[in-house]
Amino acid sequence: MNSIKSPTLVKSIEIKGLFEIFNYKIEYPTKENVLIITGPNGFGKTQVLNIIFNLFNRKFGFFNKLVFEQITICLSGNIKIIIDKTIEDEQFEFFPKEKKFERTKEKKDLNFSFYENNKVIEHFNYSFEVSDKIIKMIDAFLPVRRISPEQWIDHRTDQILDIDEIMQTYADQLPSEASQSSRIQSIRTNEILDSINVHLIREQRLLKKVQNPDRNYRNEREQSMMIETIQTYASELKKLIIEKSQQSFIISQNLDSTYPNRLISEKSTVSKDEYDSRFEELTKKQEKLTRNGLYESKQKALSYSQDDSKALLVYLNDLEQKLSVFDELLEKLELFTSILNERRFTYKSIAIDRERGFYFKTSNNKTLELNELSSGEQHEVVLLYELIFKTKSGIMVLIDEPEISLHISWQKEFLDDLLRIIDIQHFQVLIATHSPSIINDRWDLVYNLEK
Repeated sequence: MNSIKSPTLVKSIEIKGLFEIFNYKIEYPTKENVLIITGPNGFGKTQVLNIIFNLFNRKFGFFNKLVFEQITICLSGNIKIIIDKTIEDEQFEFFPKEKKFERTKEKKDLNFSFYENNKVIEHFNYSFEVSDKIIKMIDAFLPVRRISPEQWIDHRTDQILDIDEIMQTYADQLPSEASQSSRIQSIRTNEILDSINVHLIREQRLLKKVQNPDRNYRNEREQSMMIETIQTYASELKKLIIEKSQQSFIISQNLDSTYPNRLISEKSTVSKDEYDSRFEELTKKQEKLTRNGLYESKQKALSYSQDDSKALLVYLNDLEQKLSVFDELLEKLELFTSILNERRFTYKSIAIDRERGFYFKTSNNKTLELNELSSGEQHEVVLLYELIFKTKSGIMVLIDEPEISLHISWQKEFLDDLLRIIDIQHFQVLIATHSPSIINDRWDLVYNLEK
C-alpha cells in the first residue's frame, strides 16, 4: 500500500535583532495549523509574513533590505534554515562640504545554512554586489530591457524585474561568473525550498496589476494596468466552469460511444434498493449542479425491473462518472456561496452562472454590477475566493490584515469560516492582524509580538 507523503509544515520562526530591537520565537501551538500574529504597528507583523514569502520564493534580495541579525525557521521533518546577516564595525566618514562626520555601517553578505536531522546540507553566501560587468552581461545575454539603474522589463512577460528577480529567473542563462553568487548547489536544498508553496493574500487586494493590452515599449508606465480583482475572479470562475463542462462532455461522448460494448460485457446487476438509493443521490447532486450553473439537463428516473438490472447498473455507473468531474468544484462553490449568502450580505445574494462566473442580485431580483458592491463586500468576496479557489492542499497561506473594511460581525465570523475552508483545502495559515475580533475567542492560536 502506497503511503501519502505529508506536506512540509512551518513549525517555528525565530528572529533575532529585527529592526535592531525585537527578538521573537514564534511557534505553531495547535493541531489546526493556524497561527495569528498580533501586535502594535511597527512591531513587524507583516515582516514575519514577508520573511516566509520571500525565502520560499527565493527572493533573497528582501533580506538585504531587512534589518535583522539572525532568522531561524524550523520545518517538519527535522529541517532547519538559518539566515545570518552581520554588520561590520561602525565607521565614520567625513563630508568636507557639510563639514561633518557621519556614522555608517557596512553590511556583509547574507549566509544561508540548511540542516536536516542536525546535519548541514548546504551553506552558501548570497552576494548583493552587482558590478558594472554583471549589469553588462544582463543587458547582453538576457531578453530584458533596462528602464532604470535597478529595473528591467522582461520582453517575454512584460513584467518589471529588479536585480534579485533577474538573478533568480535567469541564473542558468548568465555566464557562471555572474550567477555564481546566487546559485544553490544542493538538490536537497532546492527540494526543501520547493516543499513550501506560499500563497500571499496581501493587504491591498481589491486591485490587480495586469498586462496593458495597449502597452507601449517606449513608456514603461504603460506596461501594466490596474483592474478590479473581483471582476478578474468572476472571469476566472467562468473559465473554470467552462473547462469542467468540456471535460464532462468529452467523458459523456466516450461513455455513450462505448455503451453497447460495455453493456454486453457487464456481468453484474443492481438491486432495486441500491438502484433507488444511488439514483436519489445523483438527483440531489444534479440539483446542486444546476443551482451552481454547472449542469443543465436532468435525468428522469427509469423504472426498475429485474430484467433491465444490468443495463440500469451501467447507466448508473456512467451517470456517476459524468458528474464526478464536477465534485471538487461543486464542493468549493457550495462553501463559497453558503458563506456569503447565509452569513454575509444583507438584501443581496451571490449567484453562480456559466456566462458570468458569479454575480449578485438584490432581494428584488435585480442584478447588480460587481463594482456596485461596497468596499467591505468586495474585500469579503475577494478574500473568500482566494482562500477557496486560489489555494490547494499542502500549501502555506499568508493573510495580511483580513479585517480590512469588514464589519465587526464579519470579522468575528472569519476564523470559523477559515477553519471550514481548511477542512476542504488542508493548508497551513499564518495571519497578521490588528483586530481582536478576528481572534474572537481563539487566543490559543495567537502569538502577541508585544509580549
